[in-house]
Amino acid sequence: SSEFNSTFCSTASFMYRFTLRGVVNMIEPVYKLFPANSDHQTASSCYFATTAPANNIDHNYERAIAKLNTLQSNYSALQDSIKFKHQDESKHISNTEKFLNRIHISSETLNRLAFIHVAGTKGKGSTCAMVESILRFNGYRTGFFSSPHLVSVTERIRLDGQPIGKESFVEHFWKIYNQLFAAQQDNNDMPTYFGFLTILALDVFLTSKVDVTILEVGIGGRYDCTNVIQNTPVVGITSLGLEHTKLLGDTLEEIAWQKAGIIKNGSDVFTVEQPAECNRIIERECMRKKANLHIVPSSLEEFLWEKVPSMMMKQRNKTAELNVSLAVQIATNWMRRTRPCLLPTVEQMIPAKIVQGIDNCFWPGRLQVLEYAAHRTLFLDGAHTADSIKVCAGWFKNNSHSNFKKLLLFNSTGDRDGFKMLSALTHSVNFDGACFTPNVAFSASCSHNDSVNHNFPLEQQMGRCELYREYWTKQLKQRNASVHDSVQSAFQYLHNTLLTSDEPCDILVTGSIHLLGATISALHLESKLFSHVNKIKI
Repeated sequence: SSEFNSTFCSTASFMYRFTLRGVVNMIEPVYKLFPANSDHQTASSCYFATTAPANNIDHNYERAIAKLNTLQSNYSALQDSIKFKHQDESKHISNTEKFLNRIHISSETLNRLAFIHVAGTKGKGSTCAMVESILRFNGYRTGFFSSPHLVSVTERIRLDGQPIGKESFVEHFWKIYNQLFAAQQDNNDMPTYFGFLTILALDVFLTSKVDVTILEVGIGGRYDCTNVIQNTPVVGITSLGLEHTKLLGDTLEEIAWQKAGIIKNGSDVFTVEQPAECNRIIERECMRKKANLHIVPSSLEEFLWEKVPSMMMKQRNKTAELNVSLAVQIATNWMRRTRPCLLPTVEQMIPAKIVQGIDNCFWPGRLQVLEYAAHRTLFLDGAHTADSIKVCAGWFKNNSHSNFKKLLLFNSTGDRDGFKMLSALTHSVNFDGACFTPNVAFSASCSHNDSVNHNFPLEQQMGRCELYREYWTKQLKQRNASVHDSVQSAFQYLHNTLLTSDEPCDILVTGSIHLLGATISALHLESKLFSHVNKIKI
C-alpha cells in the first residue's frame, strides 16, 4: 500500500543516514591520523580523495584539479539558476555558509578578514588588480580572488600579487575537500566549482593573515557566493551594461539591482558615472543600507598627482581611465581608514607610491602583447562585450604593424552577442583571415586539467563557431574564414595555409578569456605570462 511504501522509504532513508554517519564517525578518527598529503585512497573509488606521493607536486596538483573538475560545472549551475528563475538564487550564499561552517570557518572567523568587494559588467577584474597593486606597493599584505583563470587555477588566488604555489593549493584543496566529502548528506551536497574555489581562497587568506582581501564577484553580486562576506567596509561597482541577461535580468535596472546587492550597511561605495537608471538603483540601495555613495572622476586630469602615471603620457583609453580612477579612490579610502600616515597632508594629492602601484599593475590577458615567434605577435584581450571589443579593436589597430598580415582568432560563448562584436572588429580593422575555435587548447585526449572548459559544452561551442564563420563571410563579406576544433589546429592551419614560412603577422585573440588561456597553453607560452610581474621590485 502507499502507507507501507511511505513507512518503508522513511525507515530506509533513516537507516541509510544512520549507517553512513556511523561509518563516517568510525573512519574519521583514522582519517585524521593521515597528513593532508598522504595517499590513503580506498579501493571503492576514493571515499576520501587524497594526493599522490609528495615528491611529485605536479602529479599531486593534477589530481586535485581533476577532482575539482568533478564538481558541478559553472555551466550547470548557471542553467539551474535560470531554471529556477531567481526563486532559489540565495541558495548560493546559504550553501557557502553551510560549507564554510563544515570546515570550521564561522562568520566570526570570516570577519577576521576585511574585504574590498567589487562587482560590475566591465573592468571589475582590472579594477581589482589595480587596487591590489596600489595597496601592495604601499606595504599591505594582499589577498586577491578573481575569475576566471587563463592557464592555471592557481591564478585565481593570489598572495602579494603572485598566484599561490601548487603545493599550497594542493594542501588547502585536500584539507577542505576531505572534510566536505565526509560531511555531505547526499551526492549533491558539495559546492559548485566556483563555490569551492571561493571557499578555498577564503581559507588561504585566513591562514596567510593578509591585511586586506580584494574579492571580485563571479556573476551578478547579490546572490553570488562571494557575497557570503559581511566585513566589507569598501565596495566598488564598475561600469554596468547588459550581461548574463537570462540569469540577471534583461534591463539595466535589473542588472544594477543585482550588482548593488554587495553593498553592506555603512560601507563606502565607489562607482563610475552610470546610466541614469543604474544610478537610481545604486543610490536607492545605498540609502537602504545607510552606505556612503561616491561617484569617481571620469578623467585622470581631475586628480592632483605627485607624479603623473605613465598611462597619461600615452594614447588615452577612456575605459582604462575609468578603471584607474575607481581603483585610486577605493585604495586611498582603504589607506585613509587603516593607515592614514601613508597619505600626504595635502588631502587631494595622489602620492608617488600610489602611482608606482598603477604603473606596475599587470593584469594578464588584458591588452597584452606576446611575441611567440620571430615577427609573429599575439595581441591578447579578454574583451567580451560590444563596448569592450571596440576598445580592443582600436588598441589592435593602433599598435599592430601596418605592413604585417592581420589575423583574428575568435570565440564567444553564452548570451554574449558575438555577431555584434565581429561587426565592431571588422569596422575598425581590415583582417586577412579569421579562425573560429572553441576554448580548447588541444584535443581532449591531451588537454591539461586546468584547461578543461566547464562553462559551455564543446558541441555548443562548435555550433556557435560555425555560425560565426557563416556570418563573417556572408554578412560581413570578409575573407578566409575557417572553423577548427582546437586552438592548436587553428594555428597549424594559419602556419600551413594563410602564412608563408617566415611571413610576419599580428594575431588578435579576443572574445573570451578562456580562449586566451587556451592559446597560451597551445603555444606553450605559460612561462612568459607572468614574466613581467617577476621583474617588479617593490
